[in-house]
Amino acid sequence: MKLSYTSYKNYISCPQYYLWKKERKEPPEPSSKYFALYGLLIEYFFKEYTNYYTKKNIEPTFAEIKQILAIKWKNILDNNYVNWNDFWVKENSIQIYESVLEDTVKNLKAFDLWRHSRSEVTIDINLKKSGDLISSRLDFIWDKPNDTVEILDGKGTSKIDTNVDVEQLYFYALIYLLKYRKMPSKLGFLYYRYQMIKYIDFDKDILMNFKNKVVLVKKAIKNDKKFEPKVKLSKQCKWCEYKYCCDAYSDQKKKNANKRKKNLDKIDYGGGLFEFSPESLR
Repeated sequence: MKLSYTSYKNYISCPQYYLWKKERKEPPEPSSKYFALYGLLIEYFFKEYTNYYTKKNIEPTFAEIKQILAIKWKNILDNNYVNWNDFWVKENSIQIYESVLEDTVKNLKAFDLWRHSRSEVTIDINLKKSGDLISSRLDFIWDKPNDTVEILDGKGTSKIDTNVDVEQLYFYALIYLLKYRKMPSKLGFLYYRYQMIKYIDFDKDILMNFKNKVVLVKKAIKNDKKFEPKVKLSKQCKWCEYKYCCDAYSDQKKKNANKRKKNLDKIDYGGGLFEFSPESLR
């Protein structure tokens, strides 16, 4: 069994979603990648800059940065579905590209971490006792000159402390500990749009408690025979690419609609609503 942070999180959110992603089930219709576009482009640049350019002591000019981003941007748009007519779309493709270009230059100037970091580092841990594989890809491992290590997760979100998950950093720290037999010094989120690193609190006890949770989830996955859906008519289901082929989601929507209808039927529309007047407030 292979367990990554994504599969761990998918199972906790919805066992059926976990199973369908594992089986590579095709969604009934393509899911827009609009909200991922900014991150895909800026993360690509800093992966290349950190792992190649800095190691070769090459400092790309502004014109070269534009070209690097432009070539990759075309590739991203060619390989990711986006419905630009969706009501939540606020920026067109040119505006997103220009935002990434501007923020790339700002981040290059804001931090010195790039020359001392490794980016998109894949760590696989084979568990001898169970035969399972724990795997993760870390955005940045910052090996600082003072022999301390920071693990950072890059975020393209425009809202600080929103759409972030501290357990993701716990997972990175745990797999780093298993690989190198030492704790990272700090864990943090790197917000590209704000040129800010926001660190989180953690210690060995927090990490060990999280490890125990991962063990329980891994055991639950291996013992699960049904992978029942976990329906929540919230963001989790609203943005799920499988919602239109999920019977549990459809059934829950019907139940909620019927419940609302019954509540409306109980209202006495012949009462005080039509007798309301400003005088009644005096």
